[in-house]
Amino acid sequence: MSNPDYPTGPSQGAQNYDPNSYQQGQPGYGQSQPAYGQPQPGYQYGYAAQQPVNPEKNGFGLASLILAIVGLVFGIIPFTGFICLILGIVGLALGFAGLSRVRKNKATHKKTAISGIVVSVLAIALGIWGITIVFGAVDDLDSGLDCISNADTAAQMEACSE
Repeated sequence: MSNPDYPTGPSQGAQNYDPNSYQQGQPGYGQSQPAYGQPQPGYQYGYAAQQPVNPEKNGFGLASLILAIVGLVFGIIPFTGFICLILGIVGLALGFAGLSRVRKNKATHKKTAISGIVVSVLAIALGIWGITIVFGAVDDLDSGLDCISNADTAAQMEACSE
């Protein structure tokens, strides 16, 4: 069954089409905008230009802050002051690198870089303090053991503990 309102073949639908009846690009009969494929006034072909997006980032500053915090954790553990010192020094270098990138507008989050620098300085100080305590304790232990080994009487051994 066929419907007489719709064309049934390829030639029947194109019988009344006149390609010259419309002028492309000219508003006229049946057109209120420029023809398909033509840019509208004020626009160009393709997508609109997007604004450059500077995602918020500062990898060096964040790495500095993380290393400094880990260094502080090692700083409170006995005999690991050297690890605290090393992490603090590396964190300080990364913090200054992150701050430098912020000043060159290659990174954001200046506060992260500054926080990394401050906490790195604290980690360095804690590391130096921890190393000093450990070496001081080892030196006291060495001098105490020398005194005890050289003592002949109980009174001399007692004097070593004072």
